Amino acid sequence: MEKEEKPLQHIERSPLFLLISVLISTAIVFAGYNLLKNTNPLGFIVLVPGAILSFQSLWWLLNPFALVFEDKIEIKQSLLHHKYRYFVDLKRVSESKKGKIYITYNDDEMEGLNLFGIKASHVSLLKSEMERSVAENLKVRP
Repeated sequence: MEKEEKPLQHIERSPLFLLISVLISTAIVFAGYNLLKNTNPLGFIVLVPGAILSFQSLWWLLNPFALVFEDKIEIKQSLLHHKYRYFVDLKRVSESKKGKIYITYNDDEMEGLNLFGIKASHVSLLKSEMERSVAENLKVRP
């Protein structure tokens, strides 16, 4: 049986992002309901994306943007898009002047992290946690 890891840090989503997501999904579901109430068959076509967006909004409300573990970070962009980045594979974490975070892998390949929807105050927390974990991992690496 696998032992469940406890996250060291939770990186939250932006409340404005969550509010806009809920408002958009509510508007689409309401429009679909009104179409169905007026016996317009387009209501079914509108309600399907509305249900998907509502489920996605609920998922965003219940899940943090990222979880920092001892040996990895899990970034949860959306319901279908999860990425794990292991600190063993990372060499450096840097930030651009515009506030975008870049990670450099051991083979010197750079990748920019998509931080759409992250709480603004948690960007620096994410960067510092990643830098700390990468630095600790570099100490024990051969």
